[in-house]
Amino acid sequence: MRRTRKFETRNSIFPLCVLCALCATKVPASALSLPLQGYFHPGRAMPVRWDDSQPVQLSASGAITTHLESVDQSRGVFPWIFIGPNVADVSDRTLPPLHPLEDSDCLVADAVSNDSDARSLFPNRRIIGIHVDPDELTGPAMAWETLDALLLTPAQFKEIPQPMRRDLFAEGVELAVLSDRQPDASLPWNRSGPWWIASAGLALPPIVCADAYVPTYGWAAGRSPAFRTRILLFGAIYCLLVCGVGLWRSRWMPAAIVAISLLAAAVFAFDNHRQSPIFRRSGIVRLLGPATMEDDWLYQVSHRPTQFTLPLENSVHPVFYDESQAESLNLTLDCDGRGQPTAIAGRLSADEPLTLMRRRMPTQPADLIPPTQPATSPLRLLATESIYPGFNLAGQLDAPMTDDSWPTVLLKRGQLLKRGQLLKRGHS
Repeated sequence: MRRTRKFETRNSIFPLCVLCALCATKVPASALSLPLQGYFHPGRAMPVRWDDSQPVQLSASGAITTHLESVDQSRGVFPWIFIGPNVADVSDRTLPPLHPLEDSDCLVADAVSNDSDARSLFPNRRIIGIHVDPDELTGPAMAWETLDALLLTPAQFKEIPQPMRRDLFAEGVELAVLSDRQPDASLPWNRSGPWWIASAGLALPPIVCADAYVPTYGWAAGRSPAFRTRILLFGAIYCLLVCGVGLWRSRWMPAAIVAISLLAAAVFAFDNHRQSPIFRRSGIVRLLGPATMEDDWLYQVSHRPTQFTLPLENSVHPVFYDESQAESLNLTLDCDGRGQPTAIAGRLSADEPLTLMRRRMPTQPADLIPPTQPATSPLRLLATESIYPGFNLAGQLDAPMTDDSWPTVLLKRGQLLKRGQLLKRGHS
């Protein structure tokens, strides 16, 4: 009986100690916050700020996972891309609620004052104004692409690095500076009352757009021509060796053929293993206007399911055929310790292509349109109302098609051609 009572006493003390330890443990506060108070446009990236030096991985259904393996600074901003308005199961439960916006809504970040007259700049639109600290305007420009406009003073505008200004402009963010003088000469500015406004007037393509996959119609996923040529050469060498050994009159002849066959199989397997099953094509769509833009389009497809990791430069804008494709890809955006995107990874399904694009504002002057060069590149099929509204096919730069790239296509603002006219013009 004494042993039993002693055992019961120990069993009652142990849970009590565990309960006290759990009560004494403090639940750490979230290291993540939303500078724009959770407002976002579906299909664009929104900024997320971290305030800790720990690795970060933020995911949710209806969004692309963002991962920071290492953090170089204790505070910064990284992009988080939402595919649609329905976002659930956010991995960080302490984040504030998310608020998806309509296309007609205007999300304005005001770094000037809380009472800036933003409604006069954007009439007939519902304004969602958020006051931001100028010190928060850091990180990659891609993180702020969900903004429709950014209101600044001349001093605040100058504090933003020039590459980031150009990237914000290219991402579709209108820059409004409250100034008596034109802020700089690198962007096309227009005067509106006390404001100077730089606007490209060009939105990014929809994140879900079946028309973006028209250049891949008719693709048969398989090995590259170079790989097939090499396999044919290896097969011819193997046949010659086997025929030569077959003329050898020796009892070791069968064993030699078996040995050559095993060696050939090993060589074939090694060459096949080091070859990527992913087939890629890329090209540039140049948009001619007051401010020339370049869209880098990349298409990739695999003949079998496979993982991929694609290096990036500053930004990326994925385009999906439908939302179910976005779920099956399981995309992850990798960022460095400063929040800059460095790679995007995921899983390709068999014979299902993926489209990625990046918009930039070239620093060098655009080349002149070749007057006698018709558009034959498959990228000419992107000149549709759903992707480039208000743009017309103007031609292409004189460059040969290669195994991995297409010639640059030129578009200019004007009456849009119909699909049949595009095909006819491309083959003329």
